[in-house]
Amino acid sequence: MKKISLLITAVLFSAAVSFSQNTYLKITLDTKQMTNPDYSLGGGNGIPSTCDKVYAHLGLCTCNLNFNGTEYIRDCHTADSNQYFCYHQILPYRSNVWEHVVGNWGENPQDDGIGLMTSLGNGVYSIEFYIEDYFTNPALVNTNTFVDPNDPRPIVNSTVWNPSDGGSPQTIGMVFRNADGTLTGRDDLGKDLFIVNLKSGSPQVVQGSDPSTTFSAITFVTGIGEYNNDIHYVSVSPNPFREQTQIIYTLLEQTKNLNIKIFNSIGQEVKNLYSGAQTSGSHSIFWDGTSNSGQDLPSGVYYFTLSNNNTVIASDKVVISK
Repeated sequence: MKKISLLITAVLFSAAVSFSQNTYLKITLDTKQMTNPDYSLGGGNGIPSTCDKVYAHLGLCTCNLNFNGTEYIRDCHTADSNQYFCYHQILPYRSNVWEHVVGNWGENPQDDGIGLMTSLGNGVYSIEFYIEDYFTNPALVNTNTFVDPNDPRPIVNSTVWNPSDGGSPQTIGMVFRNADGTLTGRDDLGKDLFIVNLKSGSPQVVQGSDPSTTFSAITFVTGIGEYNNDIHYVSVSPNPFREQTQIIYTLLEQTKNLNIKIFNSIGQEVKNLYSGAQTSGSHSIFWDGTSNSGQDLPSGVYYFTLSNNNTVIASDKVVISK
């Protein structure tokens, strides 16, 4: 992938942000700077986490939810009320701040690549995406029904964000975990973390246990047009797989000559999954582990590439395990 260089600083990067399409966000977590050993992904207090995989469980709040006595009604028309709702619902903690959720955790954490962070080494992990694409992608957003144990009112559901319904990014909730959910990353008291004031031009990370307290272990970069790439999200799930796997990807612009191919460990093409034009946005394609001739391929390590006009824009490893 081709990216411009982004400087990860030890302090929060704040910039005046005018939210429109393609609002870039990169979140970086340094586990060494976390302080509560129970919520530091096995690290903390100067010790780096050694997790091979860290997932970011993220929830976007876009607009006001009014409770009419029996259900929650979205009311996204007034920007001030949207901002007020998304911030003031952090305390007391309400899951309706998490209106649009990306990440599969719950009672059965999924090691499915959705929300998987990139390990930068020494206990530092990052994830980057465009807000408007990430939380509007039905292949990513978790819409499973859940109950808020802190709220006796009816069930609150995560939904795929539809910007045409109104609202805009106000806050993003964050919780981190290892692949099986046995280790977590939260604030100093074990509560959720939040990026607040996304619309104000002075966003910052605060602790859910006390929104007046910042959290130095997380830094972020946000803005428009800071991510120069043809593709900015790729996920393969399940991986390894036995019968079928799904490649999920998001294109930033329309392509006239996209190719998705599978290669074996010595670089021989074994499967051409797709060739042709494709629109910008989120897409997915399945591979059943067969070759171009329809034969089942043996267990082993394979590689897929996405290329545009014969230039590789993304690649990753995929494993068949039978």
